[in-house]
Amino acid sequence: MKMRSKITSKSYYFFYPGNINTKTGGYIYEKNILDHAKKLNFKISKVALSNNYPFPHKNDLNDLIKKIKKLPLDSILIFDGLILESLEPIIDELKNYKIIALIHHPLFLEFKGNISANFLSSGKKIFKLINHFIVTSKDTKMLLEKKFNVIGNKIEVVEPGIERLKQYKKNQNANIQLLMCGSIIERKNYLYILQELKFIENVTLNIVGDISRDNKYYKTLLVFIKRNKLEKKVKFLGKISNIKLSKLYSNTDFFISTSKYEGFGMSLANALILKIPIITYKTPTIVKTIGIKGILYFENFKIGNISALINKNYYKTKNMQKIKAQLNHNNRIFLTPEHSAKMFIEKIKNA
Repeated sequence: MKMRSKITSKSYYFFYPGNINTKTGGYIYEKNILDHAKKLNFKISKVALSNNYPFPHKNDLNDLIKKIKKLPLDSILIFDGLILESLEPIIDELKNYKIIALIHHPLFLEFKGNISANFLSSGKKIFKLINHFIVTSKDTKMLLEKKFNVIGNKIEVVEPGIERLKQYKKNQNANIQLLMCGSIIERKNYLYILQELKFIENVTLNIVGDISRDNKYYKTLLVFIKRNKLEKKVKFLGKISNIKLSKLYSNTDFFISTSKYEGFGMSLANALILKIPIITYKTPTIVKTIGIKGILYFENFKIGNISALINKNYYKTKNMQKIKAQLNHNNRIFLTPEHSAKMFIEKIKNA
């Protein structure tokens, strides 16, 4: 049997699911790290896996085992959380490796019922193997400590770097322009905003995000739109270029987030940098990410919350002027992509 040779320097392998070029917060964060690591001549080898994660098929797990067994014995494996928390069936194959986990948010928050409970259970087992965690917010760090009993000194916080989008001149539009960004999945709670649209006249909701992650949920939204005759109010734009995204932000009256949980909230950070009025569900993480100045928060999903905020403020010039003045005094500073990547690299070097 051929033995794998040991090497003296550390070798890093980053495992991620699907397409790294997908424009979601998690992928943007990870691609930024990998791109800047290359510029800094710090080698992190990319290992792309099936996009079936976090629900891998048996052949997906077998493929992962084969890939791991080809690596040097002292390799350091970095796992995206979407992969890591689904690896309980092959947990024994991981015990001899040093593992760093990148957790945007634990997967039990992504689902309901038995699926949520299963991810919570598997996470508690798998996290015991992890040598070091990197998370995107202090709240996620606290969650790992309290919910999964992870020792605090194993966890480092590295906030995402926020790319500065170009700001274009705002076009005049007869409709109120709303923007949402994020994969079309249940946690983002798009159904709630669709219900709100019934109470807002002359409005266009632009939704930027991957529609392929949860086809069942996407179809549910389409059925709701058709039944409630909202076709003229909603546009699913899928994946778009940064130029088009910048133009959408620049022409937006309110950036909307109805997500029940965010590990950080990169799209909200983009809106804040561009001083766009934000309406968002209030969570401790989001408050820490974007602060309170110029932000319109709602604290529950009672029908009428968002429509009331829009109707109350959009049509009253003094209210909009007050919001924009507060936004101009919101001085939250975000890491650049370069700074975030450098921090991440330093953390894994010292892990």
